[in-house]
Amino acid sequence: MKQFLLGLALLLLSASQVLSQRVVTGKVSDDQGEPLIGATVTAPGTSSGTSTDANGMFRFSVSSGSTLLKVSYTGYLTQDVPLTSASDYNVVMQVNPNTLQEVVVVGYGTQQKRAITGSISSIKGDDIAQLPAQSFDQLLQGRAAGVNVSLPNGVLNNPPVFRVRGINSINLSSFPLVVIDGVPTFTGSFGNNAANNPLSNLNPADIESIDILKDASATAIYGSRASAGVVLITTKRGQKGKTRVNYDLWTGWTQATRVPEVLNAQQYVEVKNEAAANAGLSGPQYFLDTINGQQVDTRWADYIYRNAFQQSHALSFSGGSDQTTYFMALGYTRQEGMIVNNEFERLSGRINLDHKLTDRIKIGGNIAYGKNNNAAPNTGSLPGEAFATSGIGRLAFVLSPVVDPYRYDASGNRLTGTAQYNITSTNQLGLGKNKQTTGFINPIPLIDLNRATSEANQIQASVYGELEIIKDLKVKSIYGIDNVGFENQTFWTPIHGDGFGQNGLAANVFVRNNRWNWQNLLSYDLNLQDKHKIGLLAGNEQQYTKTEGWGAQRTAIADPFFSTYQGNFTTINPSGNFQGENYLLSYFGRATYEFNRRYFLTANIRQDEYSAYAPGNKKGTFWGASAGWNISEEDFWKNSIGKTVNYFKIRGSYGTVGNANGIGDFASLSLYNSGLYGAAPTFFFSQAGNPLLSWESSKKLDVGVVFGLFNDRIQGEYTYFTNLIDGLILAAPQAPSKGIPGNSININVGSMENVGHEFGLSATILRKGKFSWTTNANITFMRNEILELAEGNSDILAQTSGLETTSIIRVGESIGSIYAVETQGVNPANGQRIFVKYEYDGDGNRIGSYQVQYNHAAPAGQRWTRIDNGAFVSAPSQINDGNVYGPTLPKWFGGWDNTFTYGAFDLNIQMNYAGGNYIYNGSKAGLRDQRFWNNHVDVLDRWTENNTDGSIPRVVFGDNVSNGSAITMSENVEKGDFLRIRNLTLGYRLPASVLDKAKISNLRVYGSVNNAFLFTNYSGTDPEVSTNGNSNSAPGVDRNTVPMARTFVVGLNLGF
Repeated sequence: MKQFLLGLALLLLSASQVLSQRVVTGKVSDDQGEPLIGATVTAPGTSSGTSTDANGMFRFSVSSGSTLLKVSYTGYLTQDVPLTSASDYNVVMQVNPNTLQEVVVVGYGTQQKRAITGSISSIKGDDIAQLPAQSFDQLLQGRAAGVNVSLPNGVLNNPPVFRVRGINSINLSSFPLVVIDGVPTFTGSFGNNAANNPLSNLNPADIESIDILKDASATAIYGSRASAGVVLITTKRGQKGKTRVNYDLWTGWTQATRVPEVLNAQQYVEVKNEAAANAGLSGPQYFLDTINGQQVDTRWADYIYRNAFQQSHALSFSGGSDQTTYFMALGYTRQEGMIVNNEFERLSGRINLDHKLTDRIKIGGNIAYGKNNNAAPNTGSLPGEAFATSGIGRLAFVLSPVVDPYRYDASGNRLTGTAQYNITSTNQLGLGKNKQTTGFINPIPLIDLNRATSEANQIQASVYGELEIIKDLKVKSIYGIDNVGFENQTFWTPIHGDGFGQNGLAANVFVRNNRWNWQNLLSYDLNLQDKHKIGLLAGNEQQYTKTEGWGAQRTAIADPFFSTYQGNFTTINPSGNFQGENYLLSYFGRATYEFNRRYFLTANIRQDEYSAYAPGNKKGTFWGASAGWNISEEDFWKNSIGKTVNYFKIRGSYGTVGNANGIGDFASLSLYNSGLYGAAPTFFFSQAGNPLLSWESSKKLDVGVVFGLFNDRIQGEYTYFTNLIDGLILAAPQAPSKGIPGNSININVGSMENVGHEFGLSATILRKGKFSWTTNANITFMRNEILELAEGNSDILAQTSGLETTSIIRVGESIGSIYAVETQGVNPANGQRIFVKYEYDGDGNRIGSYQVQYNHAAPAGQRWTRIDNGAFVSAPSQINDGNVYGPTLPKWFGGWDNTFTYGAFDLNIQMNYAGGNYIYNGSKAGLRDQRFWNNHVDVLDRWTENNTDGSIPRVVFGDNVSNGSAITMSENVEKGDFLRIRNLTLGYRLPASVLDKAKISNLRVYGSVNNAFLFTNYSGTDPEVSTNGNSNSAPGVDRNTVPMARTFVVGLNLGF
């Protein structure tokens, strides 16, 4: 009986809830009567809501107690529509007369966009949330003027090259400061062969906005950390109303693009035997082979690259009351990379909470946990790995196609266990029938048996309290932590590859970065008769960072059974051990003034005291000031062109900021270190200190205009900027007799300059009927010039992976330009590569040049001859015969984003582009190398007696000079201009009439292609490839790296 009564009560309760609901319908249109598709319609205080369909129509259920509908649409004023007894509503939206009323996040606060006098680019989190990537910074390509972001290659979680208005240092970091919800976070790469970018712990789906501060006025509030720009990340927070639930899913697959086309087995045998004959070797050296009646023709790339599956899930809950709002999110992402065994997995969670204790007291906080797992083989594609003989990115195109990866018995059956691998006892790929070496390393046992993983666990949290002392006078205190630990595990099999010479290796290294940050802010906003608006901010910030690492590597495996560090090995050595700490104490302030919406002034100042510098030089003062004049508020403007150009503001700024990002924790001190000499402990001089060492400084000037046309239907911005970077910290050479470690001391001595122009434009091109077209475009023109180096202005040469000198830093040139010996094609008379050598006078000045040619078939001392007289000469060298080819930094770059809607369909096309720069295609040198390496198919156009116009020199076995492996040459310098269709997305929003029945507020399904198309004349895998990652001194180098990936995705956005 009790169960019956309980059931009856529940039934009556459910019935009463149903009866208390009513259905409202209507149409949302613009002031021209055109329907607005995708407008958001909600009932405040409830979880009810929906989006308009292809005809601007909406339909959903609201409670009988609801009194209001809220209607919003981008670019239009939000409307509150009172609910009456009627069930149908016709809502006419009005264009927002000034979208510049939007709020923009600035350092330690917010400002209205119209009042901003500095240079800030803003990106909405929703614009990047559904794109396949590991971290948000990978998704910023082409989205902001002055911001150049590129992926180094297709290795998962490899940090992107991220530059705000160019390179801003030589030896320190040019990566911008990244601040998440007010707390500066860690950047860089902390993995092993598996890349690990700590920014990947933040789920892009949790981001509300990204604001990039560029000029002195915007960045000076961050003082000594602001030279390379500041990126402010604001995560999503709750809004008043009942709980809203959102679920986002995408899934798809990825594959390698533009994989080099190399010779097949038949072509390889033909070319290599021709080269052997030209080298005077006796008879053929390479032979075709068969297994089970099938010709061996191994395409090694097929074993290294794959079609891989990816998926991502994001679930969020948000809502709140008048006193408390909340946002909670969970995320899970798993991505298989295009490279076999390259994987990324992230688990994330976040809670953001804000509570109003009283009318004057607010408290809140957020806590976020992120865990990522990364795995990868040795790709040879991370900075410092380019010439790794086990790097499978290189092995994909250098190994011979005439041998199989595996061994077989006499019956043609593949052997089992480690015997299956086609390897030699000398740690090389098996020879097969061939007389010469066929490759460095067989990648298959490395893929099967080696392991490199990097796991990160990160907690980011902060709490705050705010008290309004009197009206608009507020004091706020924020305490935040950012603790992240990385565990890197490596295992190398003893049977082959890098572990062969050590009879196996296992290494475990743990790195822990802990930071606390405490900010205390006092702010006051004064509004006098709505004409004079004054904003004041004073603050103090303290930050302590501790970094430490410990680990060891064990070698000489005791038994093949062991494959982890905990197994039995006979030797152990410390690895990755370090300790560091630093402390930053800061005082800062900001003052803003606005008069009658016409005139704007902003001033920022900050004093930083940093522990890395010596007493007397620890403190630095940084400042920025800016002004703006909104001419469009003047009567003469309104009465003339105000109806067409409704908004026009001139702004300018100047100031000085600093750079300490990347400086050692104890950079000013002379240091000694302890070591071992055999079993005896030692103590040695390890660093020569400089008590005068100080901050690098950037003097930034900005002048620009912001405008709006046709009632802000078109908005634009232009900025001219200069950045004079002074006091660059360089290693000044010292006499060897001084006994100084490295024969150098770090001093503030160099300078360089970045100068550029930025253009940005956004517009609603067309909105008619069911169709609309909106666009955003930006382009930046920029140049860099080195002005001064160490005493004597001696050139600084930079290497790729410590082996190949590719780049130069020279006064008067752009940083990191290519330094190569000039080549002038192939001599049609004999097929030899032509180089250019120079003659000098007694003062070291070039006074002439002459052509020389290289013949690898000649005796060693007679290979270089002059073309004009046949005399033997020495080989050309970069020091004497090198020329500068540059810049490697793009002279222009930008992006163009277009969104088209028709009815319930939407199409987004995002492009990015760059050019005016040069790339050193070192991979091309390897692809044409005439040792045992396989070659690109362009070698088929080699010089022969029957093809004297061939573009490739006469092939001679063993020749590593003619095509650039042994000498950096201009033949491998190429233009880097490109246009990329970065992303194509097609979506469909289901109509409200269908969703309302399922109590769903919105449902959108979509498909997208990332890295869809590339248009370029660059012959390498990709013009954005950067073998040296974020290197300042050697950018624009493509050497032995894996290509980029293309990803296909389908997904949905579901809201309740």
